[in-house]
Formats: sequence, C-alpha cells, structure tokens
Amino acid sequence: MQLTYMLTEALFVGMVIVFLFSMRQKFGIALLYITLGTFQYLQTVLATFLYFEIFPGVFVSPGSAVLFNASLFAVLLIYIKEDAAEARKLIYGLVFANLTLTIFLLMVGLHLEGIPAEQLSFVPEQVLSFTPRVLIVGTLTLAIDILLIIILYEFFSKYLNKVFLKIYSAMAVVLIIDTLIFTVGSGIISAQSDYIGLLVSSVVGKLLLAVVYSSILALYIKFHQDKELISTNESTDIKDIFTFLTYRQKYEKLRKEIYRDSLTGLYNRGFLNENLPRELDRAVRNDDSIAFLMIDIDNFKHINDTFGHQEGDRILAFLAMVIHKSIRKMDLACRYGGEEFSLILPKTDKISAIQLAERLRDNLTILSASHKPAIAREITLTIGIAMAPKEAITPDELVSIADKRLYLGKKSGRNCIISNG
Repeated sequence: MQLTYMLTEALFVGMVIVFLFSMRQKFGIALLYITLGTFQYLQTVLATFLYFEIFPGVFVSPGSAVLFNASLFAVLLIYIKEDAAEARKLIYGLVFANLTLTIFLLMVGLHLEGIPAEQLSFVPEQVLSFTPRVLIVGTLTLAIDILLIIILYEFFSKYLNKVFLKIYSAMAVVLIIDTLIFTVGSGIISAQSDYIGLLVSSVVGKLLLAVVYSSILALYIKFHQDKELISTNESTDIKDIFTFLTYRQKYEKLRKEIYRDSLTGLYNRGFLNENLPRELDRAVRNDDSIAFLMIDIDNFKHINDTFGHQEGDRILAFLAMVIHKSIRKMDLACRYGGEEFSLILPKTDKISAIQLAERLRDNLTILSASHKPAIAREITLTIGIAMAPKEAITPDELVSIADKRLYLGKKSGRNCIISNG
C-alpha cells in the first residue's frame, strides 16, 4: 500500500510538471519554476524525518524518491524540449533556492541558542534536525546532479535508441551517485549502524520512482514533437558549460539535418564522404575487412518517364525503407545520388556482403508484394560490391571498384550482384 501511495505521488507530481510546462506559452514558465522551488524545502524536510516501508526492510522517503526525482525530471524535460540555455535558468534557480534555504535555516538556528529547553520542546523535531553539513552537502550535490544528468543524457543518446532508456539510464546513474555522495558527505552513514541498508533502501526507492518519471517524459516527447522556444534571445556573455551544451545541442541537431537525405531519411553523399575514410582507417587499425555496396534501381528513368517523378520519389522512399530493414545497426546506408544508394558494412567479409545484398533483394520482393501502387513490385536492383583493404585502401579506390562492378552488372542484363571483375 505504501508503494502504491508513493507511485501515485510520483505520477501526480510528474503530471503537474508536464502540465505547467505545456502551459508555458499561456502563463509563462515562471509558474513551473516557482513550483519546483517550493519542492526544494519540502524534499529536504521529508527526507529528514519521514520514511515509509515499501518492501520488507526497505524504507524510502517521498522527499528523496518523489520530489528529488521530480527536479531531475524537470531539468531533462526543459533541456530536451527547449535547450541547455533554458535548462540553465532552472538549474541556477534550483541551486539558488537550495542555497537560500540553507543560509536562512542557519540563521534561524541562531534563534535557538539561549532559548530554554522547555520552549524548544514546542519546536517540531524536523526543524531542529537540520545541520549545516547536511544542507551544504545537499546543495553541492544538487548542483552536481543536475549538470551530470544532462551530460549523461547526451552520452546515452549516442548508444541507445529508445527515448525511455536514454532518460532512465541518465537518471539511474545520477541517483546512485547522488545517494553515495550525499550519505557519505553529509555524515548520515556515520550516524547509522545499518548504513548498507540505508544506501540500498535509498537507491531502490529512487530507481523505482524514476521509472514513473522516465515513462511520463518519454510519452510526452513522443506525442509532442514540435519544439517551441520560449525565448529567442540568444545573446549572452556568460560562457559556461550550459552555453557549450546549448551550442552543442543545436550543432548536433543541425548536423543530423545536414547529413540526412530529406526524401529517403537515409544519410546523404556528404555523410558518406566524411565517414567512409574513418571506417577504412578503423578497419585497417583493427585488421578487419569492410564491404562497400553500390546499389542502383534498374530502369528507373523509365519509371519516371512513364509514371511521373512523384511516383519515382515514392519508389526511392520505399527502397530506403527496405534497405533500413535489411541492414544491421552498425551498417551505414546512404543515398549516393539519384536512384543510386550505397552501403558501408563494417566488419564484413565478401561472403557476408553478398548474403546481405541477396537479403536486400529478397526483402524488396517480399515487401513490394503488398505495396501500392503495384509498380513497386516490378523493381529490381543491380549491386556492385568492393572490399577493403583487400581490394582498395582509399575511399576513392573503393567507390570506384564498386561503381565499375555496378555498371558491369548493368551491361550483363541488370538484376544481379557483382563482386568480382
């Protein structure tokens, strides 16, 4: 029952944050920032004295598991849907709110000196339990956490495709690090006999609630793809990590757009020219073989002349989808130009390259059987294969060999795979 309550609390807080964020165009984003600022005090209070047993022997505070996770959730939400410059405002605000709370409570502590003990009995225990060390360590840890989660999200984005996994992986690592730093730095471990149990309980609770927040954020991103910046003022003299992340984020987005073919969604010729030398160098260093395929749609001019260029574009997009379904994750598919496509196949020998080319042609036949219009069912491919470093050691040589074999296949009657000659 306690676990159900806590999951419900996380769901409620997460939905409130998403709602306030989605209403930023109407009410401004300050409403969200103020709400998150109030969480800073409440999460510290709750994490100090209120714990619930969600599993046998596992005690978790809603302050750390629900509200602290909410802060990380909000940082990622703003960073992903806005940019690092906007996330910086929230981050600085959260750290300043925590710092202000720390200073103010230290000042309040001065009131308690010299007050008779019988009067102190009326002061709530949780107010007296704040210590300078806990508050200071908590503020420093928060600053580290909210910066680290952005860096980790960017890191996991390079290796994970699912948005949920990117978000949860970043949150999980930060939550584990936060627990270790805070419990050791604040001296809580030294005050607890069962500090291992304390660490495990804290980590389990945070990781469990992180599932809720990661799910909410992943769903929000999935169904709200449009990016609307709430501030267009890019001028700033502050050169810090967030400025770097802003430019890096925009650079990566622009880079992806530049190197993508708008019609097929595959990489374009520019991407091929930049990455083929790198793949060749890597293959030579690791003593691996790499295959390069040139693919051409047979009689494509006839399709354009007979059915029109719009239908030709549909065929190109359809073939790109077939290629995407036929290759491995490590393979790089590019639109070379016109009706020609190219594939870079790392760690691939000639036999495997031929097998992949045959699989591509088989998938084309299978998938085109249900494709409309029926013209897609008449498509055939001619493919030329070149191998490196056995047959070529430079990108130009590799492309030239594959291209010659492609045209050799054209002269031989088309609809074939040529890997020799």
